[in-house]
Amino acid sequence: MSHSSRDNSQRNHQFDLLRIFFATFVLLAHAPELTDGNQKRELFVRLTHAPITFGGVGVNGFFLLSGFLIVKSWQQNPDLLNFLRNRFLRIVPGYLVAAFLSTLIVGLLAPGIAHFFRHIDIHCIKSILVLSSPATPPVLPGLPHPLVNGALWTIQYEVRCYILVALYGICGLFRRPAIWLGTTVLLLLSTITPALTSHFHWSKVLYPILGDPAQVFRLTAIYFVGGCFFLFRQQIRFRPHFAFVACAILLCIRTFNPSYIEMIFTVFGGYLMFYFGQMSLKSIQWMKNFPDISYGIYIYGWPVLSLWIWYRHGSPWVAFLGSTAISFGLGWMSWHFIERPMLTLKRKNAAPLPLL
Repeated sequence: MSHSSRDNSQRNHQFDLLRIFFATFVLLAHAPELTDGNQKRELFVRLTHAPITFGGVGVNGFFLLSGFLIVKSWQQNPDLLNFLRNRFLRIVPGYLVAAFLSTLIVGLLAPGIAHFFRHIDIHCIKSILVLSSPATPPVLPGLPHPLVNGALWTIQYEVRCYILVALYGICGLFRRPAIWLGTTVLLLLSTITPALTSHFHWSKVLYPILGDPAQVFRLTAIYFVGGCFFLFRQQIRFRPHFAFVACAILLCIRTFNPSYIEMIFTVFGGYLMFYFGQMSLKSIQWMKNFPDISYGIYIYGWPVLSLWIWYRHGSPWVAFLGSTAISFGLGWMSWHFIERPMLTLKRKNAAPLPLL
């Protein structure tokens, strides 16, 4: 069996399907936000009256899955250089190509092209070097969010979580999972009690390195919850009645105190997600022959959606459907021409790389 075949046989196809849903959720949230400039028509907000959108659900789902899979990756092959190389190959080439194409194509299609490219400066280069959204001049006049690719901001936080996993690993802390669990509890408390982290203010030097403090604590907490589901997989029992209880808790929080829904959703929604992930479903066996296009959908969805809305000026839901179809195609191209070729550069004796 070839190396790629072994990787494919060990993939969790439920996770593959969830990643595609999460990437689509981000597009579903961005469609009304990029059209209106607010969340009044965002469906998850209207359904739950909570401070989280379908985009937030999608990003949180990505971080939960990544926390689980990246901790698993380290445990399977705790070699620092190999770990960092695999992480780099999985995420950075696709990001760089998406950042370059977003800036080039959206800039070329935007009015005032000469002004746009004349005013790209060192700030744009710095933003790309730290794997953030490209800091370009405003584009597409009339749109409320004039960024060429505003979805890329999460990549830098993902990379920081990779570094944390590596630090835990080289310090031998995974031998004591209780330390990871304790850190997770503290991070969750920091997100539901803003006063605990309100005194954190990075300097101008540290801000581009560490990121926005609120997002650092929020996304790291979600990532660590995902890691807990792997580290304590022997202790966690996935049962239908436990899943029912998780659904009931989510419904109660949505009804009585939706302001806490994000972190409650992270824990109990995470349980439901991994419950689904451990099921054996013959109905999705077709996924074994389907490429992992979720990353490509995510990194190309924003510019495609922005251009659609700017040119068509119509319903956000039509924009969502049209841009989703295009983004799926771009995700397929990204996988076959960028991501998959990069993954072939992994060491052949390395453990299979979990796909983001």
